Order: sequence, then structure tokens, then C-alpha cells
Amino acid sequence: MKTFKCAIIEDSNTQRKLLEQIIEKNKNLRLLHSSSASSESLAEVNALKIDFLFLDIEMPVMNGFEFLAGLTIHPQVIITSKEQKYALEAFEFNVTDFLLKPFSTARFDSAIGKAIDKIKSIKNKQPESKLVVKHNLKQVELNVHGILFVEALGDYVKVVTGERNYIILSTMNAFNKRLGSENFIRIHKSYIINLKMVERYNHEFIEIKNKKIPISRAKIVELDRLLNCID
Repeated sequence: MKTFKCAIIEDSNTQRKLLEQIIEKNKNLRLLHSSSASSESLAEVNALKIDFLFLDIEMPVMNGFEFLAGLTIHPQVIITSKEQKYALEAFEFNVTDFLLKPFSTARFDSAIGKAIDKIKSIKNKQPESKLVVKHNLKQVELNVHGILFVEALGDYVKVVTGERNYIILSTMNAFNKRLGSENFIRIHKSYIINLKMVERYNHEFIEIKNKKIPISRAKIVELDRLLNCID
């Protein structure tokens, strides 16, 4: 699973340390910033590529709603407050969840799960990208995002989707260029895969829909990096 980057904005040192400890124990989270709200911390958070923001409301220099209004990035925001009365206004800012202090680790994990689901939902709403190919002497439109993997077959390539396979006259290099998407990587001389379709992998093969696909040794490091950046 991808490692999600986080920031904490909280004026209480005790509460901030507690959140830091919870995040540190979660192997799927990485903390990049932790401070109270101020114009300086707002600028720092806006400069980060974070997935989650844990945000208190009542703070002395800048309150949580002022901080939210100043954001130029769009992380999943999880409010942490001891006052239930702020919940309605918080959700008007389209926050992901509202944690009432003191909250349990189970409640924290529930909020994280909700945030991850929202990130997945946003990524899955990507627009269709069409690729026109010739299959069985007919012009066919392929949805690029629906391709599972591509396999070399001599002078042809086999394009495997969730619905059917297509045999297309093309080299692997030429077809890889036509895909034109960062979600595809050639992991072996005979295979191009859609990173979003990978179900599991080790350093010998990846698995997509029960198909085990070998990985070239030269691609292991790149594959590790890419799969850590994609869900």
C-alpha cells in the first residue's frame, strides 16, 4: 500500500505529541510537518505534497477554519477538536472526518480508512483515454485505463482487458509509446503492465487477475518506487 504523507496543526503540545506517536506507529503514514497554526506554518503546509491534514480548531494565532480557508492544496482533512459544536461548520468545509477529543486509536483508524477510500474514489474517477487500434481487420476503440497488461506475441501484441483480449500488429516499443500514460511500465521484454491493476508483487513477478507476470531485474527498483506512489 502507498505511504500517505501527513501534517499536524495543533496548538496543544500534549495532543500534538499524542498524534505524532499514533502516526509513527502506523506503517502506512509518514509525518512531514507538525506545529501550531500560523501564517508561517500555513505557507509550509501549502508547499508540501501531503495526503492527510490533522487540524485542531481552537488555536490562539489562527483558528482551524482560518487555516482551512488559506489552504491552496487539497489534502484529506481530519478535524481533531474537543468541541462538538464545530462539527457542522467543519463539514461545510468538506472535511473528511471529525475526531472528538479524546479519541481512541480505533476511531483514528476509522478516520484514516475513510480518507483512503476518498482518495481511491477520486483516483478512480479519471476520464477515459481512448486508443484506436486495428483488431481482426476492424478499427476498435480501447479505454486505456481498462488495460490490465500487454504481452508480446512476435510481430503482434496481445492487449488484455477485463472484458476481452485484442491481438494488434505492433512492436512492444511502438505500443508502449502509444499508451502515453505514466500508469504503464514495461517490466519485462515481453510485458507492459498497468500499475493500477497490480494486486500483489514480489521481486520475481507481479500478479494481475491471477496472471503471474515476470519482472526484469533491471526494473525492480523502479517498480518499487512507482508502486509506492500509486494505490
